[in-house]
Amino acid sequence: MDSMRHYLGIDFEVWEAQQRWLWCVIDPHRDGGAIGAAASENDAVRDACLCIDEMMSARAEVCISVDWEISLSNLERYLARCCDRIA
Repeated sequence: MDSMRHYLGIDFEVWEAQQRWLWCVIDPHRDGGAIGAAASENDAVRDACLCIDEMMSARAEVCISVDWEISLSNLERYLARCCDRIA
C-alpha cells in the first residue's frame, strides 16, 4: 500500500514502524511541516488531516490580515487624494 496520501491538495505520508503509525506533513507554502505518531493507521490519517486543517486555517488568517492591510492602505491613499482636492 502506498504511504502517500492527499488531503485538501496537500500530500502527507503515513507508515508503520515498531507497532506505531507515524505521519508526516510538509507544508508546501512554508519551510516546515509536522510529524506525529498514533496508535493506528486511522488515527495517524486523522491526525495528519487535522494538522493540514490547522495549516490551512493559519494560512487563511494570514491572507485575511494581509487583505485588511491592503484595504486600509488603499483607503488611506484615497482619502489623502480626496483631502488634497478639497484643500
